[in-house]
Amino acid sequence: MNSKLLPLCVACVILVGTAVTFGGLKSEAVEAGADYVIRKFGKDVTKELGEEGAELLATKMETLAAKYGEKETVSAVEKVGPRAFRLVEEVGEDSAPKAIKLMDRVGEDSIWIIARKKSMAIFLKYGDDAADAMIKHKEIAEELIEQFGPSSARALKAVGGQNARRLAMMAEDGKLAAVPQKTELLETIGKYGDGAMNWVWNNKGALATTAILAKFIQNPQPFIDGTVKVVDVGGEKLIKPVTTELASGIAKNTDWTVVILTLIGVAFMLTLFLVWRWRHRPERGPTCH
Repeated sequence: MNSKLLPLCVACVILVGTAVTFGGLKSEAVEAGADYVIRKFGKDVTKELGEEGAELLATKMETLAAKYGEKETVSAVEKVGPRAFRLVEEVGEDSAPKAIKLMDRVGEDSIWIIARKKSMAIFLKYGDDAADAMIKHKEIAEELIEQFGPSSARALKAVGGQNARRLAMMAEDGKLAAVPQKTELLETIGKYGDGAMNWVWNNKGALATTAILAKFIQNPQPFIDGTVKVVDVGGEKLIKPVTTELASGIAKNTDWTVVILTLIGVAFMLTLFLVWRWRHRPERGPTCH
């Protein structure tokens, strides 16, 4: 053989061998992942992929892994099962990477979002906070996030079902939209959770007062734990410390005549006791020198 052709032939052999190797062998992670999915999901593999599902599974996993990353792909399919392939196909190549990462992060809970065009669009726009809020509160979260954006997603993540419904009711009747600093208020709820939302619900009328709203946003804890209270004085909303208000109420309801007479009586009895003690003091004998 011509010595000049030998290196070229060797290179060709190497390239062909490499192509055969990569085309016919799966990585250990993909093989292990496929075995796990077959054991975990069983009949779903055949349902989604057909009678030859067990043989196709590793190949489909490898194809997705080549596009979107092996670690995330294998983990996503292990958590969601063979349905992951259909979900990825339905959202399209542009959205597939985020869909796979969401499946990897939250598992089967992600199906509710990825399988719905509306919720998937919200997730793509606002990210993981929106996904977590929708997983937790479903359609309630969809409507609120569409209307008020990422701050509402963080608020919904921080509250339970009852307060999520309360927030939705405030949105429906326009009270939330009318709040001057609604984004800051929602961020405060996101930080302080149900305690903050309880106060907001019980003081909806005070939210229109800019000064009160600003003080609540600046330092919500005294409002949440009840050390300050919003009161109505002559039609005006004011903030008063609860301790001062309590002391004022005690003073107002106290019968001071009875208090004074009682003190005088106690003083008189004490005087009589001291006089009696003085009169019955022991006599001292003469002092010897």
